[in-house]
Amino acid sequence: MPGVVTQINVSSGGMPKLPVPQAMITVNGVTGDRQKLLEFHGGPNRAICLYSEELYEWLRDSCNVNVTAGQIGENFTTRGLDLGTLKPGDRLRVGACVIEITKVRVPCSQLRMWDADLPELIVGRSGWVAKVTQEGVVQAGDAIEPVACPTPPAA
Repeated sequence: MPGVVTQINVSSGGMPKLPVPQAMITVNGVTGDRQKLLEFHGGPNRAICLYSEELYEWLRDSCNVNVTAGQIGENFTTRGLDLGTLKPGDRLRVGACVIEITKVRVPCSQLRMWDADLPELIVGRSGWVAKVTQEGVVQAGDAIEPVACPTPPAA
């Protein structure tokens, strides 16, 4: 399951998110990134959004939707990490930070700006959102590796 961060993306609100070479990742998300509709986006349990280059390739090749990294609104664009094998509670070390998958990303209706059917096309392939359990700097090219969850104390 190891992969790599190919791009870190931020915006002043909305999509597309644009690449930065590195960023500080905090419990509030990527420094320099903002969301417009906070009732649907961002917050401690949705601090980071992940989407993969493989899913972008699938959209271009199988659905004829011409989108590229950052346009889906993700903070971390990944390669080699099979997003389909992740589940809530999984922890990943990404550069110097650790994130915990919280839930499947719900496709936003704003994705229609790229293609009228895009929100429906990516259901089941929409990426993940995560909380930050250890803050740190992440840069493009950093490895993504699974982290064992701490064992709860014995009762």
